[in-house]
Amino acid sequence: MSTGGPVAPYLEHVCSTAEDLAAAYKLLLDTVGTNDLNIVVESPITLSRMNTALALVQKERPTVTVSFTLGIQSEEYGITPTLGLLVLRDAIARGVRVDIVNAMVKDFQCTTADFGDCIVNTAVVVLSQLANIFPDKSEEELKRMLGLSPSIGVNFNGKTLQLADAQKVVDWAKQNEIAQLAFWTIERDNGGCPGMVSAYCSGVTQERFDFTRIFQTFGK
Repeated sequence: MSTGGPVAPYLEHVCSTAEDLAAAYKLLLDTVGTNDLNIVVESPITLSRMNTALALVQKERPTVTVSFTLGIQSEEYGITPTLGLLVLRDAIARGVRVDIVNAMVKDFQCTTADFGDCIVNTAVVVLSQLANIFPDKSEEELKRMLGLSPSIGVNFNGKTLQLADAQKVVDWAKQNEIAQLAFWTIERDNGGCPGMVSAYCSGVTQERFDFTRIFQTFGK
């Protein structure tokens, strides 16, 4: 992330062929020492190149998991069409095994006033979308593919994820045994800027790491 200078280009933009991109992915995996690739799609990319590269990596290394972190259009609609649903459909068409779909449940349009309820409602809509994309998977399997990543505290959409909302989301995630739960971001997990949107504090009244303590209960 850049704090003032030019933003570094994405690998998907720099690598001109699927083979070069696959080699870059493998280099990253080896450098970090992991078998998990998470692709965050927030701007237009050449899907055919990216997904062909991911398929090549998984063909050579079958234990590599692929997750996509995708934006939400609205509570009623769920995952965005072009930068979300199209990404998944193209991935499947090119032979990518999609292990997790992580929904960025932040800064999106909510009809429901309570932000915690809005996120839960959106998660249900996303599961319905996944059922259409992966028709051979059971409801339980789809839930084990689902990830949720809200933004704690004050969001840019005018909504605020309070501590009670976070608990509601965690409770739903535990009850439904989804794949993963995360939040943006630990450096914001403090109450240093009441009522404000900031990269360094939540904007709500809280003690330091209150949200972390709530999210840590997921999976226990």
